Amino acid sequence: MDNASQEEDVLKTIMPLLAPVIRASAGLASNDINFYTSTEPDIARHSDESSGALLKLINDVVSSVESNEVGEVQDKTMKENWSLMSNLIDEFLERSDIAFDSLRKSTGSGGASQKQMKYLDDSTSIQSQSGTQRRQDKPQRKFSKPVDNSESHPFRPSLTSKPNAIVPFERTFDLVPEEEGIPEHYKQPYETEILNQDYRSEILEICEPQLYKDWDATDAIWVDTPETLKQMLEKLENATEIAVDLEHHDYRSYYGIVCLMQISTREQDWLIDTLALRDELQVLNSVFTNPMITKVFHGAFMDIIWLQRDLGLYVVSLFDTYHASRQLGFPKHSLAYLLERFAHFKTSKKYQLADWRIRPLTKPMRAYARSDTHFLLYIYDQLKNMLIQSNKLETVLFESRNVAVRRYEYSRYRPKNSGPNSNVVSLIEKPDPWKSLLYQYNLPMSRDGIVRALYEWRDSMARQEDESPRYIMPNQLLVSLASLAPTDPAGVLSASTMISEVVRKNCKAIAELIAGKLQDTKMEDIKLLNEATSHALDEGEIQVTEESVLKEEQLFKALQTSSAIPLQLRKSSQLLSSKMISQKPFVKFRSSETIPQSINDRKKMVQSLLSKFTQTPELVDSEHGDKDMEVEDISQPAVPPEPLEQEESTSQPSIMFKNTEDIIVLNEKKKPISKVVKRIQQRGEAFDYSKADKIIKEPSRKDRKDKKRSSNQFDPYTKESEGPRPAKKQSKPHQGKTATFSSKKNRR
Repeated sequence: MDNASQEEDVLKTIMPLLAPVIRASAGLASNDINFYTSTEPDIARHSDESSGALLKLINDVVSSVESNEVGEVQDKTMKENWSLMSNLIDEFLERSDIAFDSLRKSTGSGGASQKQMKYLDDSTSIQSQSGTQRRQDKPQRKFSKPVDNSESHPFRPSLTSKPNAIVPFERTFDLVPEEEGIPEHYKQPYETEILNQDYRSEILEICEPQLYKDWDATDAIWVDTPETLKQMLEKLENATEIAVDLEHHDYRSYYGIVCLMQISTREQDWLIDTLALRDELQVLNSVFTNPMITKVFHGAFMDIIWLQRDLGLYVVSLFDTYHASRQLGFPKHSLAYLLERFAHFKTSKKYQLADWRIRPLTKPMRAYARSDTHFLLYIYDQLKNMLIQSNKLETVLFESRNVAVRRYEYSRYRPKNSGPNSNVVSLIEKPDPWKSLLYQYNLPMSRDGIVRALYEWRDSMARQEDESPRYIMPNQLLVSLASLAPTDPAGVLSASTMISEVVRKNCKAIAELIAGKLQDTKMEDIKLLNEATSHALDEGEIQVTEESVLKEEQLFKALQTSSAIPLQLRKSSQLLSSKMISQKPFVKFRSSETIPQSINDRKKMVQSLLSKFTQTPELVDSEHGDKDMEVEDISQPAVPPEPLEQEESTSQPSIMFKNTEDIIVLNEKKKPISKVVKRIQQRGEAFDYSKADKIIKEPSRKDRKDKKRSSNQFDPYTKESEGPRPAKKQSKPHQGKTATFSSKKNRR
């Protein structure tokens, strides 16, 4: 029987047995197990027995996999630290996956890619996991040079020498004076060398990719002493290409710390302890700045900055495989994708955010760090050949140089107009970084002052304690405090469930800070209101001077020449066009020739002059007046109308025009009255208006019926509606025997 049929038989046997177990375990979450175990002794006893059996099964599996490296899992560990059990189960599943792949390769059932795929051995024991979770001492306290977070001066390069230099070392510390929008700063020491020195000529030629050394047959050398560093440097100077990567930590440090450096050649891998050799690694500049040695990075965007800031290292002749993957149009640009595609090596992502400060590093962490550079030179060979064939190598080298020439600067000395494509990198890029929290969390602008005060307090504490701002106060906690604005320590501690240790210790100071900011905001509002009231001018206080007119004219000219005004608006606008409405910018009056006048007198004079040109329209009677007359006299007894000839002969204006807002109709044409209308007018009124009020006020029967009918209708937009009512149940008619037949039968 082949393997496929065997797997199918196993699935048919196991899956029906697993289905009830999975269904029962999923249903446990919907029941309150703790409640039932506390009230029912039998349930508690059965639960303890099941837990013990499951724990014994887990220990049996652990002992079979890890042999004697791990002790038994205790019930206390499962209750207090379930994450360890979760990691252990994930490890079992991953090992099972690897075992199945190995089985497929040995039987020949897998494809070529499955045969060559190698997995990172990131097996994790409970002891190693618990070791990484213990509190770590801050390594920056042991640095020979204390960390300076004050930013009292521009960032000064820490070079002690400058090998492979074009610009001499003496000019490295020339302070560039402040310019418009650019504060004083020091230049990037190797800017000229990076932009002008040529790459090695072999980089322009297609070559046969040189395969990497076997992963299992080699191991990385740990470098943490000056002696091992010197031995590594001698081998690096003889290489033509090296692969470099860094591991960085930025949660328990304000700026961050480079914790580990990985370097690989075609023959050997090294792991350099940058915490122990922080002040000794500038000797690597002889290799890093040598243009005849190509330095291969992947995504060196921040690696270049970290090397400058912490170690004083600079890179010349950089080749960034990230930009190569973009130019070649790969679907993904991560290093993990390149490893799977070219080296058939599958790495793990769980250590990307690991705490790389711990010493000694665990075996899985060392394997993960080594895998970043072990295969990178082989990937570089493949990408370089593909770039040459597609004529895109020059673009990648240009982008790599732009990355290598980047300069690190403190946030207070960053250029004012630096954008995302700027070569200057700072920890804080935005001029008002706290405003991004307002927009991101949709806070009102009235909270801008509190958000800014909390942000500045957090930044000050982070610099003082050399911690990251998010360790001092996470963004969610900052936003909660700004939104709730508590003014007492208890309110600060109850603002969120994510209260950090620093916030807990300084809850009183934070409450006082918020209360003071609320008071300052209130006083600023009152001040602005008073200024707006005091600046309000009366009509008689307005003064126009020659200086104010000239100033306004200059402003208009600036607007006319401004590039921010669209061309179409400049042409269509009278004020912003090149031609002024008046040729003279102002009219000058002499005080000797002017006569003072009161504004009220001028108003009266204008009104008197306008009255001469105003003609009162002649009012003419029209048929529209009869309707108003009827409405006014509707309560009076009916009076026969006068003859039409007498009505037309009247020359007095009609009473309907007493309201000035009525429509005035002049010279309206008289329509001839038909004989039928004349006959009706001669007969008189045929209706009795004595009961008109009662008839008008009382609703008609039809309206009452409609109103009653509408109350039963469903209106989804009214609050009083209870929803559509069901149809009334109608009694079924008798079939067969009638009621008369039944009554006759009962009588008998």
